[in-house]
Amino acid sequence: MSDILKAFLENEAAIKRFLKRYCSVSQTVEDYAQETFLKGFAAETRTTIAEPKAFLFKIAKNVALAESRKNSRSANGHLQEVEDVSQILDEEQSTQDEWLDGRKKLIQFSKAVAHLTPQCRRAFLMRRIDGLQYKQIANRMGISVSAVEKHVANGLLKCNRHLRAKGYEPSEFGAALKVAQKLPPNKVQQMVKQDE
Repeated sequence: MSDILKAFLENEAAIKRFLKRYCSVSQTVEDYAQETFLKGFAAETRTTIAEPKAFLFKIAKNVALAESRKNSRSANGHLQEVEDVSQILDEEQSTQDEWLDGRKKLIQFSKAVAHLTPQCRRAFLMRRIDGLQYKQIANRMGISVSAVEKHVANGLLKCNRHLRAKGYEPSEFGAALKVAQKLPPNKVQQMVKQDE
């Protein structure tokens, strides 16, 4: 198990309480927590993280602040400082089953990404987690844009297969579906044929 995944699973409730300082909507807290893990996991694939717990809290703060800056540009978005300590301490997990299912999905997604080749994993995470454009990824990796597209598509297909094999529908993971919708159908079919 990766150090980041282990640290996240051990500190998930504390990270969510920390994120509640910046927002009060529980769905937003869940989204920020998931994004925190994904950014940490992506960073861990590129380098060794000495203090995974501290690193995750730093990411959580950066995610919340980045989103608040984005929201402050809109008419009604703003950063909410929570004064009520009970609101921070309230764990507000929807149900135990949903919480457990979320953890299982997180582990399966991590395993799916871990099984990608290093080059494929790097391109896939730069696109899906860091949100970089194909050209930016190509420049950083020193490969062609076409090669990046193939790596990202291949990563998507392999992750989707892994998730389906474990009983999950990739659309449950949100981001994968968005990528699939952006790819031209002929490119997806071509990647499926190459991978079979």
